[in-house]
Amino acid sequence: MLPRGDFLNLRIIMGRFHIFLSFIVSLFCYTAFAQNNITIITQVVDGYPDLSPDGKQIVFTSNRSGTYQIYTCTIEGENIQQLTHSSGPNQTPVWSPRGDKIVFASERDNDSEIYIMNADGTGQRRLTDQLGDDSHPKFSPDGTRIIFNSPRSTMDLSVPWLEQFHEIYTMDTEGDNLKRITSFKSVCTYPGYSPDGRKIVFRRITKDPGLNWALDSMSINSEVFVMNSDGTNLINISNSTAYDGWPCWMPDSETIVFTSNRGGIGFKGQLYSVKTDGSGFSRITGLDDSFVQATVSNDGKIIYAQRNWETENHEYGQIVAIKIE
Repeated sequence: MLPRGDFLNLRIIMGRFHIFLSFIVSLFCYTAFAQNNITIITQVVDGYPDLSPDGKQIVFTSNRSGTYQIYTCTIEGENIQQLTHSSGPNQTPVWSPRGDKIVFASERDNDSEIYIMNADGTGQRRLTDQLGDDSHPKFSPDGTRIIFNSPRSTMDLSVPWLEQFHEIYTMDTEGDNLKRITSFKSVCTYPGYSPDGRKIVFRRITKDPGLNWALDSMSINSEVFVMNSDGTNLINISNSTAYDGWPCWMPDSETIVFTSNRGGIGFKGQLYSVKTDGSGFSRITGLDDSFVQATVSNDGKIIYAQRNWETENHEYGQIVAIKIE
């Protein structure tokens, strides 16, 4: 029997070999989307971009003021407006389908909760009031519901974050009529409705062994799943020992764009696409840069994302537009 340290090293080697094979396969699947060019939208540590329904503005998170606040700008990066001014971090802003509201997560009250505001930053109000990391909110396509993840079903929130049960919930835009969608007793984050409202994509931590974001050790695995909007018919569409996450929908409601480090470089993720049944896997971006937190234009021709540089002690990112075919 192998010593524990040797066994761990063997698991790491096998995991990296699996990632290498995935990378080789992706090279032959690179034809679905061809990267054309990249336009830099912002130059500061900005992230979580979301394109307005009319395609004219981007809402995003930035720490340019010293704390993470929410801003808007044009798609050219001009006319930057700060919408939040609270002491706690404000994260993951998303437009409503009509473009008149923005939903986001904030720790301004010393706990991560879901908030909503008008598109100009006025009328900010809190929608959730539950201990734990309520986060990653998004609107339903008809604008009547908000989907988000929360560990509120965890009996003891003093346990480490990865040991909490982050399930997926929906509520109306007033914070009422809460409905629980999943009961996996694991970490489920970054949920989002398909444009036709029939499916939900999300990132989930599984109990299978997988490599971490840095690719320097084995940990529990991060995968991308799709299910029906009622929680049935669960499908693992990323299915890799690599770290897969940050999923978003293409306009056809049949294709998912997500980030994975299966390219084999630590702290570096590329964008991939896959059908909701797990078929049609393709790589979108090359290995020279790292891209996370993608969102797609209504015509499916431009991906807005954070191009990030990251080490164990430092992270920097800027918002870019990636033209694809």
